[in-house]
Amino acid sequence: MIHRLSLSIWGLFLGLVVLLSVLGYVALSAVADRVVPLVMRQAVELRAQAVEGLFIQAGQSAQHLQQDLLTRLRAADTEAALSRFDELFARGPDGLWRLRPAKVDTVNAPTLYLHHGRDGPDESTRVRAAVSYDLLRERGPALVPPFFSAYMDFVEDGLMVYARGVDWASGATADASNADYPTMRGADPQRNSERRIFWTPVYFDEQAKAWMVSVIQPLDWRGRWVGTVGHDLSIETLIDAVAASRDQVGVQLILSAEGDLISHPDLRERIAAASGQLQIASLKDPLLEQVHHMVSNAQADRGAGLSADGTQWIAWSRIRGPHWYQIYLMPQSRVDGLVMWGMLGLCGIGLLGLMPVLWSMRRRVNTLVVRPLQRLTEAVDTLGQGQTPTPVALGTDDELGRLARAFDGMVSELAQKRAMAAAHAQALQTEVDERRQYMVSLEEERARLFALLGAMKLGILFVTAENQVTYCNPAFLKIWRIEGDEASFVGRPACDIFQAVGHGPPSLAALARHAQEALTAPGLSSRYEMDLGDGQTLLLTSHPVHDSDKRLIGRLCIHEDVTRERKTAAQLIYLAERDALTGLYNRRRFEDELLRFFREFDRHGQPDRLDRRDQHDRQGALLFFDLDEFKAINDTFGHRIGDSVLVRVGSDVQALVRQTETLCRLGGDEFAVLMPHASVEDAQRLAERIVRAISQGPLCIDGQNLRLTTSLGIALAPQHADNAQDLVAHADAAMYQAKHLGKNCWSVYRPDHHASQETITRLAWNERISRALERNLLRLHYQGVYDAATGELAHLEVLVRMRDEADATRLIGPMQFIGYAEKSGKILEIDRWVARESIALLGALPHLPALAINISARSFDDPSLPAYIAAQLQAAGVAPQRLLVELTETSAVSDLRDAERFIDTLRRTGCQVCLDDFGTGFASFAYLKHLKVDVLKIDGLFIRNLTREHDNQVFVRAIIDVARGLGRRTVAEFVESQEILDMLKTLGVDMVQGYHLDQPQAEHPALATPTL
Repeated sequence: MIHRLSLSIWGLFLGLVVLLSVLGYVALSAVADRVVPLVMRQAVELRAQAVEGLFIQAGQSAQHLQQDLLTRLRAADTEAALSRFDELFARGPDGLWRLRPAKVDTVNAPTLYLHHGRDGPDESTRVRAAVSYDLLRERGPALVPPFFSAYMDFVEDGLMVYARGVDWASGATADASNADYPTMRGADPQRNSERRIFWTPVYFDEQAKAWMVSVIQPLDWRGRWVGTVGHDLSIETLIDAVAASRDQVGVQLILSAEGDLISHPDLRERIAAASGQLQIASLKDPLLEQVHHMVSNAQADRGAGLSADGTQWIAWSRIRGPHWYQIYLMPQSRVDGLVMWGMLGLCGIGLLGLMPVLWSMRRRVNTLVVRPLQRLTEAVDTLGQGQTPTPVALGTDDELGRLARAFDGMVSELAQKRAMAAAHAQALQTEVDERRQYMVSLEEERARLFALLGAMKLGILFVTAENQVTYCNPAFLKIWRIEGDEASFVGRPACDIFQAVGHGPPSLAALARHAQEALTAPGLSSRYEMDLGDGQTLLLTSHPVHDSDKRLIGRLCIHEDVTRERKTAAQLIYLAERDALTGLYNRRRFEDELLRFFREFDRHGQPDRLDRRDQHDRQGALLFFDLDEFKAINDTFGHRIGDSVLVRVGSDVQALVRQTETLCRLGGDEFAVLMPHASVEDAQRLAERIVRAISQGPLCIDGQNLRLTTSLGIALAPQHADNAQDLVAHADAAMYQAKHLGKNCWSVYRPDHHASQETITRLAWNERISRALERNLLRLHYQGVYDAATGELAHLEVLVRMRDEADATRLIGPMQFIGYAEKSGKILEIDRWVARESIALLGALPHLPALAINISARSFDDPSLPAYIAAQLQAAGVAPQRLLVELTETSAVSDLRDAERFIDTLRRTGCQVCLDDFGTGFASFAYLKHLKVDVLKIDGLFIRNLTREHDNQVFVRAIIDVARGLGRRTVAEFVESQEILDMLKTLGVDMVQGYHLDQPQAEHPALATPTL
């Protein structure tokens, strides 16, 4: 029984030991997971603090040096400083200014090298050199060590430096320069506008044979940047300490904020090969990439944690100054090994000890370890949640007590720094945004500069006052067809380069002689252009070059091949006078030719004073014709077919017109032929041929043979008119007389038929429109366009009215006079008046929503209208987005190319464009690919009976879906009932307009000034 009890006791004891071992392993693992990051972070923080102390001291020292230097410069006696400079420094044989040999004392004083001209440094440089020398002589020995050196850069390309026992100036050669040093680039006001202190990247100093990092403070004096003040710090000790970490429990390394390795015990050679900054991305090391990812994503100056793959513990702490990170790596396997050894130890103690000992040990462990660690863990969790934990305050002197006190101190410091970090982070973010914007602007400016330099193809030649060539570029040799290297002509007389002119037209040699003569001319600029006869045109300009004393030191010759520019100018003239569709002369050229004809008429006198032959020479005829029922072709077969018909008609008629006669397309399907020096018989013969050619020409469209006819009117000068305006009006009247005769015929203007009611009405309206423009009888009314979803006012459409001269209370609607205005061309003046008045109203009422104005098709022929609108908007201070320009679909597609150019030009001003009466054309959807408009206004024909006609609903839904897919907004006009409005909302239209919502009125409520 005793034996069995003993066995039971030992079995129970062994079971307790095993259980204790298992529990001990679990507890040790949990403790390790919590203690290891705390210990690692504390260790890495202590090491980082030790490192950054020197950096902080260096930054403060650089700022003190800058302040002391500026204080001494302000108080310096200029004459005494200049005398001190002459006493200390002298210019060497290689052109560098250095400390006089007798003054060189590398232990107690700084050295200097300075680039400057033969006459020596200017006053500012000498004063700064003398004052900074005395400052560094006094302060340098106390600062070096702990720093490697203390120095001052000069923007005049010089350096004064104190490094104990190193004569920096003696090692400088004539081509030594600090202009491209990181110290100077970082202090440049264009890069450092805030004039902040900064740290350079790590670099290997060839003269000192050591790895360095520099702290730099920009130096500004007398309102300009004159250099820098700073210290060099050797980081060899830091690198050696990291290298020695390989023998310790973990691995120590230093990482920059940008992800570059500064120090690593296993990668010293590769870091040296990478100039002290080895990019982690180039190593493709998963562990180092995890380290960089964890540190960069933590957004904290210090921390610790397990790597993503769970193989390494990582702790880091930021080193202020150069913004590096001290990194401490410990393998998880090492921690697991420690835990395993702990478990084995527990097992041994359990096997060797007794239960009271085990129980006492457990109590002791619980008192000394578990409870303190639990308090530490709870405090860490509270801190990890962003809250401030209560002090742990263990009150013991063991490791956990010291750790608890360090943790309490860290929490107290962290609480203070959090408040400072929040304010600093906001200021830093603002600075980062400003710098990012500044860098973007710099990149854009740099891109524009490179584009400009890359586009230059000018020949450049520079000669001295003695006509010796100092420079010519390859473009110069190419223009002059000279074979050879441009360097071979440098130093030779200018006459040699022109004697090498290659074979080509004789005019090239003549031009070379002129260029050579220009080089010997007095100190004046010259310009000479010559056509070489083979289609090439060269432009030669010569400019004298003077030095600062106004002495002539040479000439700069710019030789340019302007062949393409001259051809382009000729092509632009051609395009300005030609119709884009048919290639015929346009309305502008027609008006110019007509005015030229009547100026010749006035110059040679009246026909009744000339003999019979001269009278025949002074006669002329104008033929007006358009195509009968041409609108039906456009509406039935589409505008593409209509365009091809116009091209064919233009080609057929052009073959019938002589070279002395002018055939023009005035717009749409209207054509005119001006026949100077032609009799009525000549005009009738040509009219008959034109009518016959158009009617007899085969016309097959979509397999259908159609007959095309025209109506043509003839007006004679001076029989029917002695000025351009009357001649055009009478030719137009004669054309309508031909239409009344049955079409497909021609008619000579007959004054008795001109008295028809239609013609009288048209001429009367033309006169009334002119008087309305002169006497300011036009009025503007406004109708609201509302958001369909919210019912809020989106913008106002501007509608023009005319006040009746006879009855001031009566207004005349646009349908009565706009058609006549378009025929007479007065619509151009009306369009400008409406645009001008609307923009002025927008400028006077800033609260007013956008206004929509209507532009006629005749304005497509006025390329200056978009520029006029832009100028009016700028003068009135109105944002272009507040003006919406409406064009009817029928007018836009009748001259599709003109409309496309007009809309593109108008949108570049910033205005929005609306396509009115959309859906009336044969292929409305197809035109949206060419017409880049912002808004589509659905034709009222589909809206009036929307609730009763299913076809209209289908068409309106299709327009809305296509517009939404293309990013256009839609407007439905003629909304005259609540039922139509409700259906439009269901279909998804964006905006609505109509009498149900608002009626046109002069005093619209939106014009009222809002009350405060």
